[in-house]
Amino acid sequence: MEKYRIFIDDREFLIEMDGERIWIDGEEVHAGIHFLNEDGLFMVERDEGKREFHIKPCDQDTYQLTTRGLQAQVTVDSEKRRRKNAEEKKDAGIIKAPIPGVVTNVEVVEGEQVQTNQVLVVMESMKMLMEFRAPFEAIVGKILVAKGQKVEKGDEMVKLKKYAA
Repeated sequence: MEKYRIFIDDREFLIEMDGERIWIDGEEVHAGIHFLNEDGLFMVERDEGKREFHIKPCDQDTYQLTTRGLQAQVTVDSEKRRRKNAEEKKDAGIIKAPIPGVVTNVEVVEGEQVQTNQVLVVMESMKMLMEFRAPFEAIVGKILVAKGQKVEKGDEMVKLKKYAA
């Protein structure tokens, strides 16, 4: 189970995720999250209806969240971020599936030079599209998935090689 401590303005929330299940402060929440565009626009769909959110990164741990004209500063637990950064450094050039899903598109080819944040693979899981982007400028070393392929949590999808500028 993944756990995140989220701070929105003066409020603190404990977010827990286990596969497709999500809990906020111990209460299970049934919601679909839909990626709408590359500018950080998302839609959250619950029984009560739909709501669009715009999420803009400010720095490594802080984001600006805007919905229906209201803005809030969001901070993600820095200890979780430190653990994640250590894991990313270890496997920096390996893009893995964080949850089970189906590859809907492979946006690059082996040997292609990619820029930081360039989309490499698009995956669908729980009716949500997720884009996996290059964490740094690199060359695509190996593509390990194909369009329509099912992947499990932890499956390697793309291997990148750093190049000297």
